[in-house]
Amino acid sequence: MNRFGPIVFPPLSRGRASGQSLAEFAIIVPVVLLLLLAIADMGRLYTSAVAVEAAGREAADFGSFDSSNWTAANFNTTVDEMRRRACTAAAGSHLEGYETTDPLNNTTCSNPTFHCTLELSGTTVDCASSGGFVGTTDCSLATTEPPCTVHVEMDYDFRTFLAFPPMPESIAIVRHSLFRVSNLAPATP
Repeated sequence: MNRFGPIVFPPLSRGRASGQSLAEFAIIVPVVLLLLLAIADMGRLYTSAVAVEAAGREAADFGSFDSSNWTAANFNTTVDEMRRRACTAAAGSHLEGYETTDPLNNTTCSNPTFHCTLELSGTTVDCASSGGFVGTTDCSLATTEPPCTVHVEMDYDFRTFLAFPPMPESIAIVRHSLFRVSNLAPATP
């Protein structure tokens, strides 16, 4: 109250109230849209990581299925088939940004990239140059104990929808699949 009597505010006109609502709407909508795009990116990131993991597992599974894959006569063919299987699995999962130089057969891919090593007791050798050996141990022998491990690494460059801070332009997805070499016989009925 002041010396002239109570302070009375005039009622807000309908035009001013709707203008306020419009201003609030204009502020909130972009924030909600950014949140929705971020949620969509996280979903895409997750499905891409699963697809890259599956591609690596497909390759490692093939390389480890039979020790004869690593004989001197077979190891180059085995590595090529592992790469083809990984790239085919990645292409089949419709990875956004999948890149290959051979779209017909998917024998190679550059996004994701494929790398394979044979491992035994802490020693690691690139599959393509191993000759089926880790050090002096022959991985092609079914009696090798402990067995050699086929390690496939798949690297994928995931590109985000929104490329402004704090969202990066791309996120590197790296997945490792390790399988021990074993001679698995098909189940008999």
